[in-house]
Amino acid sequence: MPSLPPDILAFLAVILRGLQLAAQSLVLGGILFLHGFLIPLTPVLAGRAREMEATGLRWIAWGGLGLAGVALLSAAATLAQLVAGLGIAASEALGADFIQWSVVMAVAALGVAGVARQGPGGVQAMVLAALGLMVLAASVLSSHAFARLDDRPYFMIAGALHQAGAGLWIGGIPFMLLALSRLPDSRDRLMVGMRFSHLFTGAVGVLLLGAAMLAWGYIRTPGALIGTAYGIMTGAKIALLGVLLSLAAMNRTSVRAEARDKGQFRLRRFAEVEIGIGVTVLMIAASMASQPPAVDQSEFQASIAEIVGRMAPTAPRLISPPPDSLASVQQVSTEDTLLADKMWSEFNHNWSGVFVLTMGLLALAHGTGKAGWAGHWPLMFLVMAAALLVRSDPESWPLGPRGFFETMADPEVFQHRLVALLLIPFGWFEWSVRTGRRTSPGAALIFPVLCAVGAMLLLVHSHTLTDVKERFLIEFSHIPMGLFGVLAGWLRWLQIRGQGRISRVAGVLWPLCFSMVGVLLLFYRET
Repeated sequence: MPSLPPDILAFLAVILRGLQLAAQSLVLGGILFLHGFLIPLTPVLAGRAREMEATGLRWIAWGGLGLAGVALLSAAATLAQLVAGLGIAASEALGADFIQWSVVMAVAALGVAGVARQGPGGVQAMVLAALGLMVLAASVLSSHAFARLDDRPYFMIAGALHQAGAGLWIGGIPFMLLALSRLPDSRDRLMVGMRFSHLFTGAVGVLLLGAAMLAWGYIRTPGALIGTAYGIMTGAKIALLGVLLSLAAMNRTSVRAEARDKGQFRLRRFAEVEIGIGVTVLMIAASMASQPPAVDQSEFQASIAEIVGRMAPTAPRLISPPPDSLASVQQVSTEDTLLADKMWSEFNHNWSGVFVLTMGLLALAHGTGKAGWAGHWPLMFLVMAAALLVRSDPESWPLGPRGFFETMADPEVFQHRLVALLLIPFGWFEWSVRTGRRTSPGAALIFPVLCAVGAMLLLVHSHTLTDVKERFLIEFSHIPMGLFGVLAGWLRWLQIRGQGRISRVAGVLWPLCFSMVGVLLLFYRET
């Protein structure tokens, strides 16, 4: 890992931070399950309580082990990043607060796993709660909150509330599904649903309070919200949070419908989507942790006029400049070569838009049941992947002088190729499903999962530009693409896993979201 460039290490650090928040949420959600549901309702649950506790503790143990591993990997990535980026000795870098608190988190997480593996009974629940607080404290102490020199207690309280609320809510959903699966009687399932609904309402309240405090401290002005990378990432979180709250409201309705024995199936399906979108929100939070807060970027804020000027639709660029005119190929940065680089990027994005929009419209036509031939649309992913691998980075083989693997050290090239390679299973599995070559339910779920994961990577994707404002303007256009991609993936999941009206509505909405990604790509511009 130390041999990797700092930018690659920074990207890996964001992914690891997101995985850490996800594992942390599972631990906190398990503690909520024990103290907020299982212990208070043990007399009502009778003999089923011990079985649920044993399964819940196994999940908590897995979460603890995963958290310990990710925390140590994150510390190692940060250590390598400091050594490579700052040129300091590893022994000196070990003194960094983030690394030390990551190690503390790993130790606490191993404690969680060890205690949870002891099985039901004893004082495990209380010890787990104490260790969970230690994990949360270590997470806050390794975040922006502890790094602030001014008003540090305010930011630490806000960060703790925000992380606790998110962890208890998102991490508690799997345990709600666990409880529902163990109680076949509709009255018991209603009790489970109502209990978790109240617990999650409290967790959401804590999350929103912490979020409001952080927004005031880190953003403060509408200009900073709109004109900085930290601000628009916050906007993306708010948008997905709105989707999560809508799903939570529908789950609450499903809980009431459970009394009529009609809401169980719908509740489970909405909860699955809630988990997926929740993990995406945690990844966005991890990406934000790698960026300076908006209040510290006032001199680099983009104006409304600059944003509108960049986002205004223009004719797509469907003809590229010659490869030998590019700065990335000539290794010379002049006004002409830099302009050619931007035109090349627009060409790639605009043609990708043609592919994606066409696929979205064909998927919509196929969903009507009147255009069976349109079911072959996923094969366009294979063509698109080949085009991106060849043309996305012209300094690389086969168009440029640099070797294919040589340029993998460039973080932007690395991310481009990662996304391009994801398109191959995208197309192959979905084509197999659409044409009946694969009939297993698991195969049908490959596409929505990869769609959601690819869109999530787009949301945390960064560009290595020295011009902060230019980098922001490029990323500004990526945010809505990522949001529509995430929605397309999880709506497709809901179409497959749902039934009746929910499945039909999701079957119409996901191709529309997918087509919107194509529209945004079609009009993408950098000049």
